[in-house]
Amino acid sequence: MSEVQTHGVQCPKCGGRIPVSKLIFRESFRCVRCQTPLYVSGAYSRVLVLLSALTSLAIFWLLGVRDLRLFLFCLPLAFLILTLVVRVAPFVIRPRLYAGRPSSITKLDLS
Repeated sequence: MSEVQTHGVQCPKCGGRIPVSKLIFRESFRCVRCQTPLYVSGAYSRVLVLLSALTSLAIFWLLGVRDLRLFLFCLPLAFLILTLVVRVAPFVIRPRLYAGRPSSITKLDLS
């Protein structure tokens, strides 16, 4: 009976398992098996940033801060929350990895 690996994410190029860590968010991240450059989905990264910003806003709102201080301290706290979320989120919801380098140009891929 074969044992199925459930830890890590899968390389889209070679199918190799890659252990989940905060390193998957680096620009120089590569598959350990085939050395293909990989990157995390842009949508996944944006959701993590939005989640940390909304959490920061909610914390200050619940503490009763509803003036200019809310906007002054919201971003630094959001950054601290993001450093935690980047370490925890990949274990909760696995990110989708793409091969190659992310493009800054949106393509329709109509071919």
